[in-house]
Amino acid sequence: MQPSEGFWEGVGASVGTSPGWMVIGALLVVGILFVVAKYIYPGHKELKMRELDIRQREADNDSERIKANAALAENMRGLRESNDQLAQQSAALAAGIEESKARSRGMGDDVSRIRATTDHTAEQVEDIHRRLFREGTD
Repeated sequence: MQPSEGFWEGVGASVGTSPGWMVIGALLVVGILFVVAKYIYPGHKELKMRELDIRQREADNDSERIKANAALAENMRGLRESNDQLAQQSAALAAGIEESKARSRGMGDDVSRIRATTDHTAEQVEDIHRRLFREGTD
C-alpha cells in the first residue's frame, strides 16, 4: 500500500514549519526505533530462542534421567529379588547339609553299636573256641 502524494506533501509542509528541535527529536526517535528494530529486537528474540532451546534440552535431559533412574530402580528390584532367591536356596542347602550331618551322626552311632556287637560276638566265639578245644584236649 503506497501513501498518496498528498501524504508526502503534508509531511514536507509539517517538517518545513516545525521548529528545528522538533525535527531533530523526531529524527532521533525514528533513529532509536530503527536501531531497536534492526539490532536489539532480533538479538533479544535470538536470546529468547536460545533460552527456550536450553530449557527444552534440560527437559529432555530430565526426561532421560527419569527413564534411566526408573530402569536402574527396576534393575535394583531384580537384583534384590535374585538375592532373596539365592538366600532361600542357600538356607535350603544349609538345612540339607544339617540333615545330612544328623543322618551321618546316626549312622556313626549305628556303626559303633555294630562294632561293639561284633567285638562282643568275636569274644564269645573265641571263648567258645577255647572251651571246646581245651575241653577236648583235657
